[in-house]
Amino acid sequence: MNNPASPPPAIPRHAASVLLLREQQGAIEVLLTRRHENLAFMGGMWVFPGGTLCPADTSAQSLALIPEAARAGCHRLSDLEGNALPTTTCLGLAIAAARETFEETGVLLATTAEGDHCGSERLARLHDRQRAIVSQPELFATSLHEERLQLDVRRLVYWSHWITPSTVPKRFDTRFFLASLPPEQSATVDSIEATELCWMTPAALIAASDDGTMTLSRPTLYNLMELDASVRQHVSLNAILAAEMQRDVAPVLPKIRKVERMIVMPWDAEYHVLSSEGVSPDISYPQRLRSLPSRTSSER
Repeated sequence: MNNPASPPPAIPRHAASVLLLREQQGAIEVLLTRRHENLAFMGGMWVFPGGTLCPADTSAQSLALIPEAARAGCHRLSDLEGNALPTTTCLGLAIAAARETFEETGVLLATTAEGDHCGSERLARLHDRQRAIVSQPELFATSLHEERLQLDVRRLVYWSHWITPSTVPKRFDTRFFLASLPPEQSATVDSIEATELCWMTPAALIAASDDGTMTLSRPTLYNLMELDASVRQHVSLNAILAAEMQRDVAPVLPKIRKVERMIVMPWDAEYHVLSSEGVSPDISYPQRLRSLPSRTSSER
């Protein structure tokens, strides 16, 4: 009897994630949150704040949070084949990045129309709605409009683009952004999806992953490796953000070798021999990525 045909790969959902940075006594630290152990997806893992693009992020009300003058500077994103994404999707991903960061950490990437940072009274009123926004994402835009705030999208630096392997049932097409912690704000754990948070240097987080103290997904670990290299090269937070503003971002779609459960990266010599969906062989990866491990054991 013939085996039934394999089902087609799941279509990855658009998502956005933020590497939130701060400078403490000369050290660059990044924020991670730990997901609840009982969550079906990535339970117990340490991750960057983020989540999927939802319809509210591309609504007219949400898009109005981005001033016209700032829209031209929003990142022009492309799909896996190099085709430009619709402008609404690009703007929506920036909005999703800001919304998810606020939902999960209470950090708000927004300013007044005059460019002033969100004051403590406004922020306190918005924090009162934080839990409601988690279940009703459309309240994010409503609340910011009521407080006469707009999203500070120029704070976002487009950092990386990762797509879940095609053999995984739950897939995401995730854009990662850098952002500095706004002045006089602090992060708090939301207690809904996360149980704790930490600010640590990229090097310390990589070491904690290596010794098993912290469990990180491969995209999280590889993004930290890239960030650690940038920290060592540019040293200060302002220098990192300025230097990385114009970086080239190539899509990373790993493949999985089923026998060894080995994750193979697109810059591995064997990548294009393996079956399953992958990136085009015409994509050229920068040295910063090619210097990272080209294969690693499967995620736990």
